[in-house]
Amino acid sequence: MNAAPVDWQSHSAEGLARLRVEAMPAMELIYLDALAVHLLGPDAPTAPYTVEHGAAIASLLLRAAADSAAVDLVVEPDDRDAAAAAARTAIVDGAHRFAGRGGHGVHQLVTRFLGAAVGELERLKDTPEAQVASLFHYGLLAIASGPQNQTTAETAESIRATFHVWDERIGDGFVPPWRVVALRE
Repeated sequence: MNAAPVDWQSHSAEGLARLRVEAMPAMELIYLDALAVHLLGPDAPTAPYTVEHGAAIASLLLRAAADSAAVDLVVEPDDRDAAAAAARTAIVDGAHRFAGRGGHGVHQLVTRFLGAAVGELERLKDTPEAQVASLFHYGLLAIASGPQNQTTAETAESIRATFHVWDERIGDGFVPPWRVVALRE
């Protein structure tokens, strides 16, 4: 018996609707990790970049939102997290506003983000690390801007700060729990 195909728009809308401020660190890390694997890994896409490349990035963003509630991420908060607070609240608000429009809202989000994703891939084609940072920023900003495509400079700056918080933590040795390999005795 074949399973019914998954309606990706409904699934994505449900993921956006479930997003909570408490789950934002998990969402951010899932998205950042997926971007890094996709853009820095051995199968990284190469120029010329197309809508299909942008769709892959948009898919990573939507999956991160949907999967964040299932990840039990324990990160000791510190002073750096204060800079991310405005972004996290705005992203959750925007996600809920997109989700309130159902599949149409998800389609609107993806359509808006696709152009930016392809443009940033192409603009930063010689620096994959910069692609990761830029797509992290623009993906979260696309959600935060909501269906009305409105955001603030404070939100944009807070999203940039959020990236730097994760970059510092990872640089200090933080490893996402799904990347930890258990040692066998």
